[in-house]
Amino acid sequence: MNGRMEVKMKQFSARMFHKGTWVISGEGCDCYLLEGEHEAIMIDTGESRDNIQEFAQTLTKKPLCKAVNTHSHFDHTGGNGFFDTIYATKGIAGSAKNTMGADPASYPLNYEFTFIEDGDILNPGERPLQVIMLGCHSPEDIVILDIRNRILFSGDEVESGQVLLLPGYAERPGQIHAVPAATVEAYLIAVKRLRAMESAFDSICPGHNGTPIDNSYLDWLIILCEKILNGEIVGSAECSSPSYDQRDTHFPYPNAGYRRAEYQGAALVYCGELLRNADIAEAGKLPPATPLHLISSYYAYRK
Repeated sequence: MNGRMEVKMKQFSARMFHKGTWVISGEGCDCYLLEGEHEAIMIDTGESRDNIQEFAQTLTKKPLCKAVNTHSHFDHTGGNGFFDTIYATKGIAGSAKNTMGADPASYPLNYEFTFIEDGDILNPGERPLQVIMLGCHSPEDIVILDIRNRILFSGDEVESGQVLLLPGYAERPGQIHAVPAATVEAYLIAVKRLRAMESAFDSICPGHNGTPIDNSYLDWLIILCEKILNGEIVGSAECSSPSYDQRDTHFPYPNAGYRRAEYQGAALVYCGELLRNADIAEAGKLPPATPLHLISSYYAYRK
C-alpha cells in the first residue's frame, strides 16, 4: 500500500494519505481509519445506512471494533451502531442519536457510549491519540491529536469551507436550543489553544471540504476572530458559500442574526448579536437558529 492508494465500494471510497491512515468518504462527513499496532479505530462514522465498519475492515487486517465521535451531529454519528465501542464526551452523547429528520428506523441506534474527557489518550497500539475538548462547533466537541504521526483531526472545529458556530441540537423531544455553542470570543480562545500546540502537528484533517489542510488556517482564523471582535470586520448577513447555502436545513433563518465573515482562506458563520461571552448573559429570548433546530426537536432519540 502507498500514500495514494484508493479503494471504492458501494457508496464509500477510501484513500490512504499517510501510512496506516485512510480518509473514507461517503454520505455525511469525511471519516478516518487509523491503524495502530494492535487494532484499528475510526474517527467519526458518517451518515450512511450501509455498514461503514464492514467497508473499513476491508482496508486493514487489524481488528476494527471501535470509533470515536468528534461531535454529535448525525452526519458524523449515523454509523455508530455498526461498532462495538463508541467513545464520546457526555456532551456529544447527549444528541448523537438525534437523526435530524432521517428515519430513526433506518439506523442502528441501540448502542451505548464509553465516555471520554479532555486530555484522555486513546491508543490502538503504539499510536497515542490525544482528546482535546473545544466545544465550539457543538457542545463538548473534540479534536484528536495523533501524537506519533503529527496529524490533528479537527472534526468541524477547523475546516476550509466555513466553521459554523451554531447552537446544539435537541437532546430530548421538544427541546430547542437557541444560544450558540460558542461566541466568537470563545472560538478565538479555542483556536489559540490549538495554535499554541502547532509544533505538535504538521497538518489538519477536517470533517468536510477537503483534507488535509495547512496549519495556516489557524492563523487566519485567529486574525479573523480578532478583526470581528474589534470591529474591523463586520460580517455579511448573506451566509452562503459554494459549500453552504439555503438548501441546507442548517442554514440560518434571516431573523436569527447570523453573519458570515472571511479572511484569507478562513470563514466563520456566527451569531452577530453574541460576539463575546458576556453578551450571552444579556441576551433575551432568541429565535431558533435554523430549520434543522426545529426539526431536531422531533427526532431526539430515546430507547
